[in-house]
Amino acid sequence: MAEIVGGDLYHLWRVSDVHLPRIADVYYDASRALGGATGDDGGGFRANTPTGPGGTIMSSAGAAAWGALRDEMQRMYTQTGGTILNAADALRRARQAYVDADLASADALSQYLADPANHDPNNPASNPPAEGADDHPGEPYQG
Repeated sequence: MAEIVGGDLYHLWRVSDVHLPRIADVYYDASRALGGATGDDGGGFRANTPTGPGGTIMSSAGAAAWGALRDEMQRMYTQTGGTILNAADALRRARQAYVDADLASADALSQYLADPANHDPNNPASNPPAEGADDHPGEPYQG
């Protein structure tokens, strides 16, 4: 498995919580815009009305066709937006799984180091070099 680091988790967060919700909003906006395009605003296709001023041809067939197309497009946009938000949720859960695994590993290491059978905190060779000791790296040359 590839190593996942903080920067990778940040990118997963950006995609799941920043980018994908904005993309889903584009589709939801399109669906809402189509919902407002019912034809009841004085123009377009209105059921059982003349197609034009003084006309005798009724627009019910056009209105029905437009209504069916509009409804299908609304469903399509809504479903696409929902699918994008589902993908965002899946990325969010994947990111959290990595975080949980990392926290569990850190806890396991702390418990391991706390057990005297595994680690002797009093043995200088088993611990980080103490500041000022001969084996402490100190500060680099600033010449």
